Amino acid sequence: MTTAEQAQLEAKAQFQEIMARLHTVADEYLAAEAELAQVTKELEAGLDEADLAAEASRDPQLMAELQTFTRAFRAARDGQADAVDTDWTVEIRAFAEAYQAAEVNGVPVQSISHAGWRPGARIGAHTAVAQSILMARHDSGSGATLIFEEGHLDSFACGGLGADFTARPFAVKTVIDSGLCGVLAPGAAKLELISENGTVFPADIVAYTFAVTVDLPSERRLNQLRRAYATPDDQVPLVFESDGRGENDETLDHFTVRVYGSNHTLMYTGPVLADQF
Repeated sequence: MTTAEQAQLEAKAQFQEIMARLHTVADEYLAAEAELAQVTKELEAGLDEADLAAEASRDPQLMAELQTFTRAFRAARDGQADAVDTDWTVEIRAFAEAYQAAEVNGVPVQSISHAGWRPGARIGAHTAVAQSILMARHDSGSGATLIFEEGHLDSFACGGLGADFTARPFAVKTVIDSGLCGVLAPGAAKLELISENGTVFPADIVAYTFAVTVDLPSERRLNQLRRAYATPDDQVPLVFESDGRGENDETLDHFTVRVYGSNHTLMYTGPVLADQF
């Protein structure tokens, strides 16, 4: 055997050894990736649950605690120690002021940005109404839900705009008396909310965020009247004070969601909330 042939055999043996090691590492990587995906799903679900619970409590301290946790987690995840000290309160409030100023002055609100924050979809025709929500997105990939009360920024909650779209091409993030908002899967272009009497409420869609403006207390009362076979004269829009998020969620049981793709093909039709399956 020549020296060249011996070197070739040694190179092949070394290659096979490296490939065996590579297969092992690849298997470990895929297993870790699957585990990470599951943990990420659980983390996102926990954040959503905490966000809903804090919102239902209407306690600013709970909202602040969740925001602190989110920032701390982001810092640990990204390895950016100084992110813990980053307080988005000033930036978001400045963004909200710029957004509302654009509304007042007739400037296109989608052109507004501040410190990386940009508008998403909005519940309510205007942030000066009794209650309105504006979804905001940050260039970093994060997001925030801004809650306006009587024309003033009442509170906000930060969090990612991602979701698990395996079962359906949208995810509801927040439900309030005046509507609901959330995120759409890539490829989804249109979302409609349909009441039990066939009324269609189209969603405002901006950069894969959506928001549907609908008076849930009124719809809840109308549902009660319809079930009681009330006369048409009795079926008037009645707004009364909501006694909690649970009733709004229950009202959504009477709605259907339709989601369409960019080519107008139907991607989904079914319940609004995932736990209605």
